[in-house]
Amino acid sequence: MRPGHYGRGRLTMSRAATARLAALALLGAATARAETAPVDPPVAYMVKPGDTLIGLGRAYLNRPSDYRRVQKANGVTEPRRLRPGSRLAIDPNLLKSTPIAATLSALTGPVQIETNGQRIPGRVGMSLSEGQWIITSPGAFATFELEDASRVTLPSNTRVRIAKLRQTLLNNAPQRVFQLDQGKGTISATPTPTPGARFEVRTPVSVSAVRGTEFRVAAAADRAQTEVLKGAVGVAAGETVSDAPPIAAGFGVSASANGVSAPVDLLPGPKLGAGGQTQSDALVRFSLEPVKGAASYRLLLARDAGFVDIFAEATTQATSQEKPNADFGQIANGTYFVRLTAIDPGGLEGFPADYSFDRDLDTLDAASPNDTRQGKHRSFLFRWSSAGDGVRNYRFQMFAEADPKTPIVDQPGLTEPRLTLTDLAPGAYTWRVSALRFKDGVMTEKQGPPQQLQIGK
Repeated sequence: MRPGHYGRGRLTMSRAATARLAALALLGAATARAETAPVDPPVAYMVKPGDTLIGLGRAYLNRPSDYRRVQKANGVTEPRRLRPGSRLAIDPNLLKSTPIAATLSALTGPVQIETNGQRIPGRVGMSLSEGQWIITSPGAFATFELEDASRVTLPSNTRVRIAKLRQTLLNNAPQRVFQLDQGKGTISATPTPTPGARFEVRTPVSVSAVRGTEFRVAAAADRAQTEVLKGAVGVAAGETVSDAPPIAAGFGVSASANGVSAPVDLLPGPKLGAGGQTQSDALVRFSLEPVKGAASYRLLLARDAGFVDIFAEATTQATSQEKPNADFGQIANGTYFVRLTAIDPGGLEGFPADYSFDRDLDTLDAASPNDTRQGKHRSFLFRWSSAGDGVRNYRFQMFAEADPKTPIVDQPGLTEPRLTLTDLAPGAYTWRVSALRFKDGVMTEKQGPPQQLQIGK
């Protein structure tokens, strides 16, 4: 049989081979979709008296000769004679534009800015431009702002690309398009009344488009989610969002290759548990009042009330046994803000509830007494420690088991966190320490927990 000629025989394949070929075909189709750049909608232009295609080309096209492409696309027979009031549809990639300024306004942790495959560390005040990637590592956060005060805040493990950040000269319409490959972004978009203006967030499976609103977009593998907090957002599976019904504030949707889900009510913001707004313990810890229907909760910490400068986050699962809580470890003294959200079983994050809290470390911890003997004498060294700003003096009290209300030792005014007692009689005792702290002209008292001591014969 000649090469390339199968004769009259039948070519057969096993089911496994057929399945492999089908899988390869699907992979190739998916790769082709991923490598295909989204098609931008044409820019509409209403012809004014005296307009000509040649004149428009000189004024508004990157290459004046591209007026011929506009002529062909719109079926114009005479480029020097246009009918006033008629409309032209122009490929936006042909149009002159000016860049829109963007600035990295806040960051915490390792944030990388990637340009043409090269990465550099981000820094506050850095200018951002079209084509760059902003990448947040685990435990890192970033916020960038546009010149119209629109803002994009990125939590940890997020990759977003500035796909378009320009304003076309033809209609003065800003084009702000962001590509979210993974992670989540919270967007506050300033209203833009200019026709043709765009503010879009694209994921591998969806596009969310607004004119002025506040919303969140998350992307993970083959699924994306949009949650609308203010205004309305059009969400479509794919690239075209112009005909998508708007999602109103208070609702969220999920998108996949199969389409966009029906809108779901967002959960209300959780209430902060008692004591959360005063954080004086060694570790910062918050408890939340449970929200009906929540599967988990998310907490963000920020240095500002607008949550531009975010520096920590935590997620905690909902349980039926106790109030959900989250620990943030050690944090420097200061005034901060915590944002609480409830997440439903489908992964949609609800409305935020924001609280301020004061971090003022003030701890008092006791250690076990050190028992020593020297000849016939027996000594007990009582020790304790404190942490936090301010000047302290201490009061030591000891009670015998026989009379737990009247101290057998009462020593105020101690400036050192220790006291030695000698020749205590055998028996059971309780001792405790309190601290008077002087800070910023204010005196406060902190009582340590009671400690037990048993002395044998």
